[in-house]
Amino acid sequence: MILKLNKIGYVPHSRDLLHPADRRRLAFWANQKELTLEIEDPLASNILVLSSAANYGYWLKKAKQPIILDLVDAYIGEHPKFLRDFLRNVVRTFRGSSSIRWITYTRHLKFACEKSSAIIVASEEQRVALEAFNKNIYIIPDSHSELQEHKNLAMSPTSTPIQEESHGYIFWEGFGYTLKHFNFIAKELDSFLRKYDWKMYLVTVEEFPRWGGYIGKVNTRKLLKKIFPTSHDRIEIIPWTIENLNEYAARSKFGIIPIDPSDKFAELKSENKLLSMWSLGLPVLFSDIPSYSRVARISESESAIAAKNSWAMKLGFFAENPKELSRLKNSGVKYITERHSGEILLQSWSCAITGVEMSNPQNSKGIRTISK
Repeated sequence: MILKLNKIGYVPHSRDLLHPADRRRLAFWANQKELTLEIEDPLASNILVLSSAANYGYWLKKAKQPIILDLVDAYIGEHPKFLRDFLRNVVRTFRGSSSIRWITYTRHLKFACEKSSAIIVASEEQRVALEAFNKNIYIIPDSHSELQEHKNLAMSPTSTPIQEESHGYIFWEGFGYTLKHFNFIAKELDSFLRKYDWKMYLVTVEEFPRWGGYIGKVNTRKLLKKIFPTSHDRIEIIPWTIENLNEYAARSKFGIIPIDPSDKFAELKSENKLLSMWSLGLPVLFSDIPSYSRVARISESESAIAAKNSWAMKLGFFAENPKELSRLKNSGVKYITERHSGEILLQSWSCAITGVEMSNPQNSKGIRTISK
């Protein structure tokens, strides 16, 4: 099928398009299709895509062309209290991604959803949270092809073999500010690491900004000593790189993704992190948030779901059942292959762009064509 493609403007998270929310989403599609996104002058385009780093009100006022919102977080579904919502808007105003006139960030976001031509989200749960404000919603998870590409390189005949670890290792990766999700399982994980004589890799940063990035920094090692008072010396901080993700995932027995059940914002997170760990070839133990539970049912991975009070039992079960870990690993790989391949994601992005083009014929003078 031949797709007529208009010039696409984009307001990104990073001007070099290397931020994960750029390179794993619209920039992934554009690179694969050999297209250049207009980021220097986003308005010089036929379609404008706004990342969650954009000041929606500003661009909606300026733009004459159709606008697509790429929203990977479910802020609307959080239903925050006024003070939290107000402060979030203040911080975003200082960062240039909102305006104080909106009072709360939720008001700004609802306005943007209602006025945009389409919205792209990362999960079914996020679609449901937004459908009251816009019916034209597409679901497109992140691409994790970069992980698979580096994994293939690591497995080449000329690569250095991964050394076998003398201890069992758990794997976790993420932004420093998400380490807070270890608090509610700290006691159970602390006990597990000592009882089973295991260790844990944290692929992250050595320090990170406090909330909003305007009130100092947090030292990751000091934070771990506070969260894990008796086992922090069993936790190794590994600098975050794609190469390290692949290497230390390969050294580990399984990955974990704890999500604090009291965090309503995190509860509506998409399955992106779970899919990234599956792309690394890891069996994963994860919290029972809606998106993870949905994917677990589809992939027949229900044994990997950990409810709030079952983490101690589940950690022991994973450590003592290598056959189940092997089955879960295969289930994850199968899900990625059948439902999350690069080809599927490329088709989804092309479908979203085409849908907006076709619903706005006044912008249909394409500058080039590509195979869908």
